[in-house]
Amino acid sequence: MKLKAKIIGAAACAFALCVALAGCAGAPAGNDAANFQGDWILTSGTVDGQEATEETLAQAQEMGLSVYLQLNEGGSAVLSVLGTNMDGSWTAKDATTVELTFDGSSAEATLEGEELVMQQDGDVMRFKRGEIPPAASEVQRDENQAAEPEA
Repeated sequence: MKLKAKIIGAAACAFALCVALAGCAGAPAGNDAANFQGDWILTSGTVDGQEATEETLAQAQEMGLSVYLQLNEGGSAVLSVLGTNMDGSWTAKDATTVELTFDGSSAEATLEGEELVMQQDGDVMRFKRGEIPPAASEVQRDENQAAEPEA
Protein backbone atom coordinates (compact mmCIF):
# COMPACT_ATOMS: atom_id res chain seq x y z
CA MET A 1 0.00 0.00 0.00
CA LYS A 2 2.84 2.38 0.83
CA LEU A 3 4.43 1.76 -2.61
CA LYS A 4 1.17 2.55 -4.40
CA ALA A 5 0.82 5.82 -2.44
CA LYS A 6 4.41 6.81 -3.32
CA ILE A 7 3.82 6.12 -7.03
CA ILE A 8 0.61 8.12 -7.05
CA GLY A 9 2.33 10.95 -5.13
CA ALA A 10 5.29 11.00 -7.53
CA ALA A 11 2.97 10.99 -10.56
CA ALA A 12 0.94 13.86 -9.09
CA CYS A 13 4.14 15.88 -8.45
CA ALA A 14 5.40 15.20 -11.98
CA PHE A 15 2.06 16.27 -13.44
CA ALA A 16 2.02 19.45 -11.32
CA LEU A 17 5.59 20.25 -12.39
CA CYS A 18 4.70 19.82 -16.07
CA VAL A 19 1.70 22.12 -15.71
CA ALA A 20 3.80 24.73 -13.85
CA LEU A 21 6.59 24.67 -16.43
CA ALA A 22 4.14 24.92 -19.32
CA GLY A 23 2.64 28.01 -17.67
CA CYS A 24 6.07 29.64 -17.46
CA ALA A 25 6.86 29.12 -21.13
CA GLY A 26 6.69 32.23 -23.28
CA ALA A 27 4.94 32.53 -26.60
CA PRO A 28 6.63 30.78 -29.51
CA ALA A 29 9.44 32.87 -31.03
CA GLY A 30 7.51 33.25 -34.28
CA ASN A 31 4.82 35.23 -32.46
CA ASP A 32 7.29 37.75 -31.02
CA ALA A 33 7.64 39.43 -34.43
CA ALA A 34 3.99 40.51 -34.30
CA ASN A 35 4.87 42.80 -31.36
CA PHE A 36 7.11 44.89 -33.62
CA GLN A 37 5.82 44.60 -37.18
CA GLY A 38 4.29 47.77 -38.58
CA ASP A 39 4.93 51.50 -38.81
CA TRP A 40 6.52 53.41 -35.93
CA ILE A 41 6.62 57.23 -35.79
CA LEU A 42 9.28 59.10 -33.79
CA THR A 43 7.50 60.93 -30.96
CA SER A 44 10.46 62.22 -28.93
CA GLY A 45 14.10 61.70 -28.29
CA THR A 46 17.54 63.08 -27.68
CA VAL A 47 20.23 62.94 -30.36
CA ASP A 48 23.70 64.46 -29.91
CA GLY A 49 22.43 66.31 -26.84
CA GLN A 50 19.58 67.94 -28.75
CA GLU A 51 16.07 67.14 -27.55
CA ALA A 52 13.34 66.50 -30.09
CA THR A 53 10.00 67.16 -28.43
CA GLU A 54 6.55 66.20 -29.66
CA GLU A 55 5.95 69.86 -30.61
CA THR A 56 9.16 70.06 -32.67
CA LEU A 57 8.38 66.80 -34.45
CA ALA A 58 4.78 67.94 -35.16
CA GLN A 59 6.13 71.13 -36.77
CA ALA A 60 8.55 69.07 -38.89
CA GLN A 61 5.67 66.81 -40.00
CA GLU A 62 3.70 69.86 -41.14
CA MET A 63 6.62 70.65 -43.45
CA GLY A 64 6.62 67.09 -44.78
CA LEU A 65 9.63 66.04 -42.73
CA SER A 66 9.35 63.16 -40.33
CA VAL A 67 11.24 60.28 -38.81
CA TYR A 68 9.67 56.87 -38.96
CA LEU A 69 10.55 53.22 -38.86
CA GLN A 70 8.85 50.55 -40.96
CA LEU A 71 9.28 46.98 -39.74
CA ASN A 72 7.97 44.82 -42.56
CA GLU A 73 6.92 41.20 -42.65
CA GLY A 74 9.86 38.97 -43.48
CA GLY A 75 12.42 41.04 -41.58
CA SER A 76 13.05 43.97 -43.94
CA ALA A 77 13.08 47.47 -42.44
CA VAL A 78 13.14 51.09 -43.58
CA LEU A 79 14.32 53.97 -41.42
CA SER A 80 13.27 57.32 -42.86
CA VAL A 81 14.97 60.38 -41.42
CA LEU A 82 13.67 63.68 -42.77
CA GLY A 83 13.03 62.24 -46.22
CA THR A 84 16.16 60.09 -46.49
CA ASN A 85 15.48 56.36 -46.38
CA MET A 86 17.84 53.65 -45.19
CA ASP A 87 17.06 50.01 -45.91
CA GLY A 88 17.86 47.45 -43.26
CA SER A 89 16.60 44.42 -41.42
CA TRP A 90 15.11 43.49 -38.06
CA THR A 91 14.81 40.42 -35.88
CA ALA A 92 12.67 39.90 -32.79
CA LYS A 93 14.98 38.64 -30.06
CA ASP A 94 12.12 38.06 -27.63
CA ALA A 95 8.68 39.51 -26.89
CA THR A 96 10.06 42.93 -25.87
CA THR A 97 13.41 43.27 -27.70
CA VAL A 98 14.11 43.75 -31.39
CA GLU A 99 17.47 43.99 -33.13
CA LEU A 100 17.66 46.56 -35.93
CA THR A 101 20.44 46.62 -38.53
CA PHE A 102 21.09 49.54 -40.91
CA ASP A 103 24.24 50.08 -42.95
CA GLY A 104 26.00 47.23 -41.15
CA SER A 105 25.40 48.69 -37.67
CA SER A 106 23.07 46.99 -35.22
CA ALA A 107 21.13 48.38 -32.29
CA GLU A 108 18.48 46.99 -30.00
CA ALA A 109 15.14 48.58 -29.21
CA THR A 110 12.78 47.54 -26.45
CA LEU A 111 9.06 47.81 -25.97
CA GLU A 112 8.20 49.99 -22.99
CA GLY A 113 4.43 50.02 -22.79
CA GLU A 114 3.19 51.57 -26.05
CA GLU A 115 6.63 52.83 -27.08
CA LEU A 116 9.53 51.28 -28.95
CA VAL A 117 12.65 52.78 -27.37
CA MET A 118 16.07 52.69 -29.01
CA GLN A 119 19.10 53.76 -26.97
CA GLN A 120 22.63 53.87 -28.32
CA ASP A 121 25.69 55.93 -27.40
CA GLY A 122 23.63 58.25 -25.18
CA ASP A 123 21.02 58.91 -27.86
CA VAL A 124 17.39 57.94 -27.19
CA MET A 125 14.65 57.64 -29.79
CA ARG A 126 11.04 56.93 -28.76
CA PHE A 127 8.62 55.64 -31.39
CA LYS A 128 4.89 54.96 -31.20
CA ARG A 129 2.81 52.93 -33.62
CA GLY A 130 1.07 55.04 -36.18
CA GLU A 131 0.53 55.78 -39.81
CA ILE A 132 3.25 57.36 -41.85
CA PRO A 133 2.14 60.97 -42.38
CA PRO A 134 0.82 61.59 -45.90
CA ALA A 135 3.07 64.63 -46.25
CA ALA A 136 6.14 62.41 -45.68
CA SER A 137 4.92 59.97 -48.31
CA GLU A 138 4.39 62.81 -50.81
CA VAL A 139 7.86 64.26 -50.18
CA GLN A 140 9.37 60.81 -50.72
CA ARG A 141 7.42 60.34 -53.97
CA ASP A 142 8.55 63.76 -55.21
CA GLU A 143 12.20 62.89 -54.48
CA ASN A 144 11.86 59.54 -56.25
CA GLN A 145 10.35 61.22 -59.31
CA ALA A 146 13.12 63.81 -59.40
CA ALA A 147 15.74 61.04 -59.21
CA GLU A 148 14.27 59.15 -62.17
CA PRO A 149 15.91 60.06 -65.47
CA GLU A 150 13.55 61.43 -68.09
CA ALA A 151 13.19 59.39 -71.27
